[in-house]
Amino acid sequence: MEKLPFERELKILTRKESETDPSFGVIPEKRSTEELLNYGVLTINKPQGPTSHQVADYVKKILHIDKAGHGGTLDK
Repeated sequence: MEKLPFERELKILTRKESETDPSFGVIPEKRSTEELLNYGVLTINKPQGPTSHQVADYVKKILHIDKAGHGGTLDK
């Protein structure tokens, strides 16, 4: 009798084992705080009241950075 899909043994398929050249970047766990702020995403739980645009402006002022934006809003 044939096994059901959840009864079959699963294998992890790997296309190719390799390492990335360090000149192309840094392993995420080894990135400095400055790199994370410059090239990363900051998640903020925005309180009701200020607009998303205002919060992005606050972030720029607090972190002394030139660029910040928002990816949308879930305001009611």
